[in-house]
Amino acid sequence: MKKYIQFLLVMAAVMLLPAYNGFAVKPDKEITISWNSNWNRENLKISSNGDIEFNDSYTDITSISDGGYLKISMVSFGMKRKLYVSSDNGRVAYRYFEGNKEVNFEPKGREWMKKVLPDVIRNSGLDLENRVNKIYEKKGITGFLSELEKTDSDYFSSRMVEYLLKNNKLKKSELQSLLREFPYRIDSDYELSQIFKKYNPVFLEDAEVSADFFQSLAELSSNYELSQVLSSVYKLNDLTNENFTFFIGAFDDISSDYEKSNLMKLALHDDRLTNEQLTILLKEVEDLSSDYEKSQIIKSLLNADGLSTKNLNEIIELTHSLSSDYERTQIIGTMIKRGLLNTSNLDEFNELIEEISSEYSYTQILNELIGYEALGTGRFNYLIKASDNISSSYELSRFYNSLLNQEELSVEQQLELIFKSENISSNYELAQFLTRASQKMDLSNEKIYDALINATQEISSEYEYGKVMKAIYSHRKDR
Repeated sequence: MKKYIQFLLVMAAVMLLPAYNGFAVKPDKEITISWNSNWNRENLKISSNGDIEFNDSYTDITSISDGGYLKISMVSFGMKRKLYVSSDNGRVAYRYFEGNKEVNFEPKGREWMKKVLPDVIRNSGLDLENRVNKIYEKKGITGFLSELEKTDSDYFSSRMVEYLLKNNKLKKSELQSLLREFPYRIDSDYELSQIFKKYNPVFLEDAEVSADFFQSLAELSSNYELSQVLSSVYKLNDLTNENFTFFIGAFDDISSDYEKSNLMKLALHDDRLTNEQLTILLKEVEDLSSDYEKSQIIKSLLNADGLSTKNLNEIIELTHSLSSDYERTQIIGTMIKRGLLNTSNLDEFNELIEEISSEYSYTQILNELIGYEALGTGRFNYLIKASDNISSSYELSRFYNSLLNQEELSVEQQLELIFKSENISSNYELAQFLTRASQKMDLSNEKIYDALINATQEISSEYEYGKVMKAIYSHRKDR
């Protein structure tokens, strides 16, 4: 009965709760335990009713309330045994059966009861809370952990840990011993997470115990359960700086982008987040495989106050890992709106936008930078140079028109814009731009006038060429 035990809890038997100094159950509750031993399937059934008290070694029953009973039936290697214990005028009465035949309880029945009763109690939850308290009082944490090791049910193992923490104030060394043992004794992520969620404040009062607590969370293989535990840790505790670092570091054990990103959002909205912790968090963001989740986190990061130059460069570097032009464009747009782009990180930023394959998105970014004053006097030259990466005549024409609409372009800037218009390969789009330029520029300036005339030589369509020349002469005359 040490290993391979599975529990089928019939008629809500798991809801049995301790009462007084014994164990009280509702009438006719039955637990069936099955296990495999040497290729033979063995079965044990336990039925109980009333308040039952046991001796300290749990090898005998000291009292049963009136009308109460305990029945144990076992089939092993084809041999059927049954023990029925009840109350008889205040005394404990025993009846023992082998097969269908009743046998004297003494001595064979008592020997079998002594052998089977400790495991029955251990793996059925009988007298559980009271038993945990007695073991801890007499044998301390060592005795408790020894008993936990002998308990095969994850459900009852988790209840044991819960009752221990609920009813006793454990010392620092005891908490550390508990953390180094019980997570490895409970296979069920659900049962393990219930303890971590409810009692994590107990483990976070001391720095050394906290370190053991966060390390033990690695035993949770379920992304959902681990994220629930960490969410509980954040909500139930006023985390110290050290524990907050542990909290962020624990994200590394979560492979689900959804669960990890939700926790990251909690951390990002916390005023305690230091630049060092932000660096740790950024490394976790890099591991996200979903461009959407990653971009959501990066945008949240960009909206945080007090970003250092180092953090900002880390965010720019992180954005390189996005494969989606749309998400990358959204992030760059956020940077521009937040005023995070400046002459000191312009080279890093330029490398970032050059990775955008969509000319529409690329041009959209350049348009947003036209009025971006933080680039200073070099803004126009930067944008003109950046426009060399646009091959679409449609996008290029509209971008040049946007530049043209700026107020107070210098003569040199106007000439540069006319010169760059040669990059527009479409007759129609080039004619559209030059026509617009003739309306906006000072044609009384001979250099500008000559530059426009020269630019029209790139138009091979007589129709489009005629439209532009007419516009130039018309506006020249008006000036």
